[in-house]
Amino acid sequence: MKFGTRLRTGLLVLASVGLLASCSAIKLGYNNSVTIAYTYLSSKVDFSAEQSSQIKTSLAEIVQWHRRNELPTLARELETARVALAANGNAVVPVSSEQVQALNQAIRDSLRRTADHAAPLIAKNMLTLTPAQIQEIQKALDKSNKEYQAERIQLSPTKQAQASAERMTERFERWLGKLNPAQKTLIATWSRNDINQAGEYFQKRVERQQQFMRLAQQASNQQIDAGSLSQEIAGLLNAWQTSASSAERNDNEKRQKVTIDLVVNVLNAATVDQRNKAAERAAGWAEDFQILARND
Repeated sequence: MKFGTRLRTGLLVLASVGLLASCSAIKLGYNNSVTIAYTYLSSKVDFSAEQSSQIKTSLAEIVQWHRRNELPTLARELETARVALAANGNAVVPVSSEQVQALNQAIRDSLRRTADHAAPLIAKNMLTLTPAQIQEIQKALDKSNKEYQAERIQLSPTKQAQASAERMTERFERWLGKLNPAQKTLIATWSRNDINQAGEYFQKRVERQQQFMRLAQQASNQQIDAGSLSQEIAGLLNAWQTSASSAERNDNEKRQKVTIDLVVNVLNAATVDQRNKAAERAAGWAEDFQILARND
């Protein structure tokens, strides 16, 4: 987990639980998300005892809110996904782009609501930052960006495409198991387009980091009030979903369509066993989310 890549979601560690490998891992990770998030943050910044206590309290409040308000919604969306993914006997039922888009939008909406709830708590903690801690954050960002460039930018086009394809293949195989040649070909074709956007992705990443650091400096110098800082943080956390212009909006929509088309095509190239495996995974996560939501 790199400091820079987590700026977009800040303290929203909850959004990553779907990346865990098994149902038991989801429950374990979610129930320990406060400890995981604090351990990560404290590995980058040297907090005082008072700051540590406040951060842990804020993290616990975010998790509790998410448990009550978002997990039931996500569980319902996963159940809908289960129905769409399951094979009908020995036949694969085609998945539509509308179905994938609906799930994508539900997740985006959940992330936006969580960001909006977390923003005041993040602002509260940012207002306690010292100049020395600001320097620690910048150092962590600089290190993360160098690693990002080495892994994704400073590679030959062939290696960039290969790395992109490997990352996407790994995501699909969490759901479907080992992919077949047709699915791998679809991902390889997609990855060649994806690398064309790598430089622009990195530039936007740096711009948002710079926005965050300006806010952190203002907070450290007491040049911004809690309410204004909270609004700015919410905007920054949700910036990846917000287009600054019509041209940017059109570009983002095109990229999203390309990715959704890939998901649809890979799912529709799946075997019966793959689709049933994905349906079982969705059912397991839905059940876990329901259990976690009841554990207040």
